[in-house]
Amino acid sequence: MHEASLRLKGLADMDTAFLPETAEKIARSQVSVKKEGDALVIRIKAEDTGALRATLSSYLRYVSAAMSAKKAMEE
Repeated sequence: MHEASLRLKGLADMDTAFLPETAEKIARSQVSVKKEGDALVIRIKAEDTGALRATLSSYLRYVSAAMSAKKAMEE
């Protein structure tokens, strides 16, 4: 099993934005999203490096979109 974790400070309030993605079953990988203090922690476990890379890439895009939305809301 291969694993990766993302710890995103200042995004804990965005945890519910990731619920639809975590509810989806992803072939060959598992994802958990939770708050830890002021950080959002995304943990990915995958059967192989290809699945890990694909899942990590998807979640990095989701994070980028969440950060852009949060920035736009603050302006």
